[in-house]
Amino acid sequence: MILTLLACGAGLYLGLHFNILALLPFSVLGAGAFIVSSWSAGETPMHSAGLIILPLIGVQAGYFLGLIARETYGNLIVRLKLWQSRQA
Repeated sequence: MILTLLACGAGLYLGLHFNILALLPFSVLGAGAFIVSSWSAGETPMHSAGLIILPLIGVQAGYFLGLIARETYGNLIVRLKLWQSRQA
């Protein structure tokens, strides 16, 4: 459950700040790291493959939410003036 929430948060960050090309390498590297850690813990390949589906769905769902929230996030940043204005 915690891994899925972390994956969703990472996907949300990727959706807010990057384009679609950042999602594929992140998903592949994350899935590879999870499978290697599962195998090193002694789990079977089929069990680890079944467990990887939910975090991958979480990353993509978070990315989609980040894409939806881009405009709202940008407006909020401008309204709160979180970074310095470049006016002289």
